[in-house]
Amino acid sequence: MDADQWSAQDRGWASRYRTVMTGKHVPESSLQEREHELLDAVRVAQVSAAELFGDPTALATEDAAELATVEEEVRTSLGAGLRPVLQEIGGRLTGISAVAALLMVLRHGWSIDVDITHVLVAASVLLAFLGWVVLRALFVAGRAGVTISVSVVLGAVVVAGIAFAANLGSGHYAARDVPVVLLASAMLTPGVVLLAVSQRMPQQVLRQEWNDEQWLRRFTSGLRTRLVPSRSVRDHVTEIEQALELSGTSVYAEFGHPLVLARDLAATHRIARTRRWWVLTLAGTLTPLVIAALIVTAHSWGALTIPVALAFVLSAAVVLGTAWGDRPWRARQ
Repeated sequence: MDADQWSAQDRGWASRYRTVMTGKHVPESSLQEREHELLDAVRVAQVSAAELFGDPTALATEDAAELATVEEEVRTSLGAGLRPVLQEIGGRLTGISAVAALLMVLRHGWSIDVDITHVLVAASVLLAFLGWVVLRALFVAGRAGVTISVSVVLGAVVVAGIAFAANLGSGHYAARDVPVVLLASAMLTPGVVLLAVSQRMPQQVLRQEWNDEQWLRRFTSGLRTRLVPSRSVRDHVTEIEQALELSGTSVYAEFGHPLVLARDLAATHRIARTRRWWVLTLAGTLTPLVIAALIVTAHSWGALTIPVALAFVLSAAVVLGTAWGDRPWRARQ
């Protein structure tokens, strides 16, 4: 919906409403329809949107809870296609490059000698970060076997790169007195380009052609990647197979997209929700703590070592506090 359709006094309100709705898995058609409803109501009432509807954040939160769909969540998830993968890789590349550029300025000033060993280590670590995005995409897409194969290959390449750097040792330079601005620009360019390309890519459309064997295999993988217990997975598959024998139709015609159904079932499974909470909470908490420990051990930020490490510790505390408020068993207490 064009923001110009709103009056000048309501554009800020409408912009805030749409911003809050972003990423809430609301289909664009539903969002457009809802915005037109709000605009029509404002015009009929002849008052401001804030006066008629109140806080845009509160209204958007309520609308998102009502309008969000599992189909949209699957369509926009990391495992839904190339676009979300490129977006996340581009974002990570840009963020890591910006931090690396800041670190170079703090440690070396405005020019730097490019040590081949440091480049190899940095490239190996970067590959691990970006490989994690690819592995998550494959895992979320329900491709457990491919995920294992790719993880083995990525792990081998990362270990080989670090081992080669260790054997080579420092003191081998690819270039000397390289301007940090030039190096930072070269590092930031790939991430920015990937973000720009991903924004121009068409929206992903959920696959509609499945034979029963492919559907059941993807459905099973989808349940397992959502950490549903094996016994429950077998029970769900058995129920679907029995329903197909009675209906005589294809499994897709009867149940829709396999990952949509898998997410729907996993969302209501208590054990699966608890498992996912523990995995996400531990990953979000331990990762910054490990980074903080490495920073303190290596003293890589000089005088800023302690403040930077404390910032990572604080981020871990924030993640833990936020996750604790959303713990799955809270509603049962």
